[in-house]
Amino acid sequence: MSSIPFHVHMRRKIKDFFDSLLRYVSAKPSLETIPKEEINHILLIRINYRIGNMLFTTPMIEQLQKEFPSSKIDVLVGAPFTKVLFSGFDNVENIYDFPRDLLKHPIKLFAYVAKLRSNRYDVVININGGSTSDRLATMLAKAKYKVAFCNPNAYTPVNRCVKRQDTQQNHEALKPLELLKIFGIEPDYTLKLSISLSKEEKEWGKEELQKVVGQHGKKVVGIFRNARYDKKLPEQFWKELLVELQKHLKDVVFVDILSPDIPKKLQEDVSEYSQKDLRKLAAFMASLDAFICGDTGPMHLASASGVPTIALFGITAPDLYGTLKESDKSIVLKDKSVTEVAREISNHIASISQ
Repeated sequence: MSSIPFHVHMRRKIKDFFDSLLRYVSAKPSLETIPKEEINHILLIRINYRIGNMLFTTPMIEQLQKEFPSSKIDVLVGAPFTKVLFSGFDNVENIYDFPRDLLKHPIKLFAYVAKLRSNRYDVVININGGSTSDRLATMLAKAKYKVAFCNPNAYTPVNRCVKRQDTQQNHEALKPLELLKIFGIEPDYTLKLSISLSKEEKEWGKEELQKVVGQHGKKVVGIFRNARYDKKLPEQFWKELLVELQKHLKDVVFVDILSPDIPKKLQEDVSEYSQKDLRKLAAFMASLDAFICGDTGPMHLASASGVPTIALFGITAPDLYGTLKESDKSIVLKDKSVTEVAREISNHIASISQ
């Protein structure tokens, strides 16, 4: 039986219906390049409710800031709690959220649409052309140019599109960069996830870590055990892994990062930490020496904070969703024993410590 919730299946059915209805009546977008000098105000649309997917937009923001240094960038996101992920970027001016229940409140929805249409943009960039909500927002926003990937099988309310050609670049955080070709810009695939933590935020993270583990002179490694659906690794696996890691890394203090779904730490003798604010959590992570987790949103948050991140993949593919920094490591579990996984983790932590 599929573990995907019923509401996810329903959203897919609704999207397919609108695609079939609208793709035959929409005008075909042009492949013509947009002059860079015309771009001063940008709206980036990615209405999504997962931490990882929102962080996958940050390489695009990084390159937009580089290529359009005097521009102002507005970002349209899904969940309100993800807005803090973008507040550290210099060029980001407004961050709008689209709560899931907005469609249930017509008056609030009308006010939201009016607010969206009160701005005039030079360009709207729709990162995920397959999302119904993203396409609706793209259609409603006012802009001279609207850009997405070309998709002949779906309704695309844009007047410019980019044909995906660089199929060797499949990571979900880097694929959107190919959209920049519409401005005559070559994608910078060396970019990583980032939330641009300030010096003050990093200092706060160090102080927060000291409150948790004290002053001891040892390395500190964080562990996060939660994940969505089938990506979540068994509790027994984590218990055994921690025991093995403690054998290999005797000079390390472990901090169990808790969440509403993981309210209790693995062992009584390890430290624990919890933080709802994603930006504060990232600042805390940045003060760690390493971070271990499964394929989950906090994995991408950790990597974006700068801490060396070790991600354990069970059913998903790291080439699509893995970490990107050289100090990071993605481990595909397959038939590996807990001892083998612990050894790989320990060797990596030792290598980045040299």
